[in-house]
Amino acid sequence: MRLVQKIDTRGKRQGFTLVEVMIALTVVSVAVYMLSSTITATMAHSTARKERTLSVETAMNVLERMRAVPFEELYLLYNDDPDDDPDGPGTGPGATFQVPGLEPREGQQATGFVVLPSLEGKLRENLVMPELSLPRDLNGDLIIDAADHAEDYRVLPVQIRVEWRGASGDGHLKMSSMFSAVQKQL
Repeated sequence: MRLVQKIDTRGKRQGFTLVEVMIALTVVSVAVYMLSSTITATMAHSTARKERTLSVETAMNVLERMRAVPFEELYLLYNDDPDDDPDGPGTGPGATFQVPGLEPREGQQATGFVVLPSLEGKLRENLVMPELSLPRDLNGDLIIDAADHAEDYRVLPVQIRVEWRGASGDGHLKMSSMFSAVQKQL
């Protein structure tokens, strides 16, 4: 079958056969598909990178704000009990925060969390929390016990967690730090 075929006076054909047109269309279709797939993947990667950058910057900002407050108030300001804030109930930043530009995961109210070694409102040394290098002596008495050390801690391990629902699925970031009374005095 010939789509277009003209025979000139010398006997040569002009135009394309139907098979040649089909092959050309197939090649163009594959090229367009590959190009659109590349563009889509690049856009998804760019969005994921932006989300990750937002989470890292916010976590670092939270740690910097923590460094700026008096060491002895750190636990009271950033634990999950708003009633023990130094300037009155609900005046501290607390244990959760929002990351502008990121959506919380399903069932969560916040995107950011300050994780401290506490249980039932008490700062504890004997918790098993490998992400905070616990159990560990927090008050420097060389004893690891189950007492509340909110009043006498000398070191305070902290983890900042950011969890969000992103364009390419759930994202998460964990950043840890260790604050100490000696560090604040320098």
